[in-house]
Amino acid sequence: MNIEEITGKLSWLPASLARFIEKRMKKIPSVKKMIDAENEKVMHVLEHSLKPYSDKFDKYPILPATGLNREKILADIQQMNELESGKWKDGYVSGGIYHGSQEHIDFLNKVYALQSQSNPLHSDLFPSATKFEAEIVSMVATLHGKTVVGANSSICGTVSSGGTESILLAMKTYRDKAREERGITEPEMIVPVTAHAAFDKASQYFNIKQVKIAVTGNYTVDVNAVKRAINNNTIVIVGSAPSFPHGTFDAIKELSDIALKHKIGFHTDCCLGGFVVPFAEKLGYKVPVVDFRLPGVTSMSVDTHKYGYAAKGTSVVLYRDEALRHYQFYTSTEWPGGLYFSPTLAGSRPGALSAACWAAMLAMGEEGYLQATKAILETADKIKAGILSIPELKILGEPLWIFAIASDSLNIYEVLDQMTKKGWNLNGLHKPACFHLALTLRQTQPGVAERFIQDLKDSVAYVKTNPGSKDGMAPVYGMASSLPFRGIVSDILKKYLDVVYKV
Repeated sequence: MNIEEITGKLSWLPASLARFIEKRMKKIPSVKKMIDAENEKVMHVLEHSLKPYSDKFDKYPILPATGLNREKILADIQQMNELESGKWKDGYVSGGIYHGSQEHIDFLNKVYALQSQSNPLHSDLFPSATKFEAEIVSMVATLHGKTVVGANSSICGTVSSGGTESILLAMKTYRDKAREERGITEPEMIVPVTAHAAFDKASQYFNIKQVKIAVTGNYTVDVNAVKRAINNNTIVIVGSAPSFPHGTFDAIKELSDIALKHKIGFHTDCCLGGFVVPFAEKLGYKVPVVDFRLPGVTSMSVDTHKYGYAAKGTSVVLYRDEALRHYQFYTSTEWPGGLYFSPTLAGSRPGALSAACWAAMLAMGEEGYLQATKAILETADKIKAGILSIPELKILGEPLWIFAIASDSLNIYEVLDQMTKKGWNLNGLHKPACFHLALTLRQTQPGVAERFIQDLKDSVAYVKTNPGSKDGMAPVYGMASSLPFRGIVSDILKKYLDVVYKV
């Protein structure tokens, strides 16, 4: 439908409102033309940053006629690895790499090599995979309230490919349970606006309406607004512990109490906090109870490949009991290929990743996780004090180890650009404008915290005397935050992905 067709359908509106909308609509082509021009510039910059190997390595858009020399292939991969590992090894990257010591990496690589052919889909061929995954789930569950006997002894779960899949699986589970047990055909989930984007993905994939709840001044979800949002179609309430953007904890106890009262599901998204919160609690830090010790919590997502220090590609989704988990499982009884079943979204899966996850958890042990958590939280206190010593900056909410940094007087994206030029890889956020640093073991290395604070002070000083930069990503963030037509922003992101897959 073009603009003329849209404006032609406005006759039923009050004349003044119809004229206002028509006037606005007529501006769209010129606005879009301007945006397209800017978009082309942005894509050109992105292509340069996303494809730095265009003139460094041979390209293979088609399959080579004969196989290449394996030594050459390994040499190319080794060179790429050396080019990419410098920043994260030195602690310049927010999140992303959570452990990173060479000894740990070498250990996981050896485990992976031993299990490289393993596929949990074929449990009869690889019973080791079932051992690894069952014990991973049990170990994670005991961190979050599972008891050997008693009220919480039935807590169970599965291993997934990451936090997104864990979240997708949980939301699919609640949808199917509500349809089967309550006849709900138009399901709704209540989520904070700060909840991970994976919940939005679950909404799109599984046709679950999202009811998004605003956060309060401390960047935690408005509990009273959650209460008002519940209706007969509500199947689950979500809370973050902590949230990805600001590192703040939603009021999990209050939210789970509400869910329990209304007899609906409650999911704690503990992807980031699952291997920090239990150990921070043991170390005496003031952290809330967010797990199955709360009777209203019916599921959790916990990423083993973040602060669990496993190789990338594993997470755990937990449920209060097997009856709920059954709604996650897929079974097919009538397929000519035989009886088919799988616990998660994938069929075949890399058993080597589960083996490496199991090995990482055993190698760390409780003592190792306590030491890692202590180092991260102590470094966080140091960096937090450094940020707050800069008058132009502020930290949003009351986070523990993930800081969202904002400013009332400076363009924070220009500060982010200056930090990028100094070698830092940080996460730009919006609504409100800010960027964050998610601390990992990489930042606990000697001198990294001091370097971050000094670079931040220098970046602020530069932006104060040189405001209004036209370079870097600041104009892009500004445009993306202010555009009223969110479909255009979505198109920009899709073009970014086009660049990713461009040879």
